[in-house]
Amino acid sequence: MTSTDRRGWQDGRRDAASLAEILHVLKGRRLLVVGAVLVLAGVALLLGLFREPAYTAEAVVDFAPRQAPEDEDARRAFAQEVFSAVTSPEEFSEGVKERVAWRGPPEEFRDRLDPGVSSVGGGVEMRVEFAGREPEEAARVANAYAQMFALEAGRLGDAQLSGGTGVAEARVIRRAVPAGGSGPPALLYAAVAAGLGLLVGGGAALSLEGKAGGWRDARDAEVTLRAPVLGSIPDYSPAENEG
Repeated sequence: MTSTDRRGWQDGRRDAASLAEILHVLKGRRLLVVGAVLVLAGVALLLGLFREPAYTAEAVVDFAPRQAPEDEDARRAFAQEVFSAVTSPEEFSEGVKERVAWRGPPEEFRDRLDPGVSSVGGGVEMRVEFAGREPEEAARVANAYAQMFALEAGRLGDAQLSGGTGVAEARVIRRAVPAGGSGPPALLYAAVAAGLGLLVGGGAALSLEGKAGGWRDARDAEVTLRAPVLGSIPDYSPAENEG
């Protein structure tokens, strides 16, 4: 049997490859398959670990002035002034980070934090959102920020605001709760990518095998022909004899 021509078999072979053929091909080109799996799984794992925070939690604080503003614009101005007076000092952010035992860089904390005030009906609200990599972290920081804001806003006196009226009441009306199902864990990304890598690597291996013009060894012939090989003729080509 020679290992240089299997065209005669290809003309009469069955359309569907057997499981033994597929496994044999994958084993013969295992470096290609394993390489595809490792590359895709590694990339997915890195993207999963360093992806942007996937969990967002929101807490809401309601606060009102001692004297109700005359119009909507006045309420907005009052809300913004209270917000600036409470959150502008560096001690406020440091106090929030101390409450939640924040260990990351200050820039990351600011990027993941999204507070703001708005006029709702006849009152004003402060809403704070925090994006975290874990749902408990997002809720914990949002609640700490809201609680500290309500505490500091309630301490503002008449002389501290330009309108001449302080805050009558500030309270957390909605606490943040841990979100569920906002994003799959990094290991799930890696597992899915590994399965995709197996399909890609296996498909590439089968495609290369289909384009090959010869058998590599007797075992390759046995699997392909689905029949035992009784003997083979060694290939004494000049290329091999040079070694």
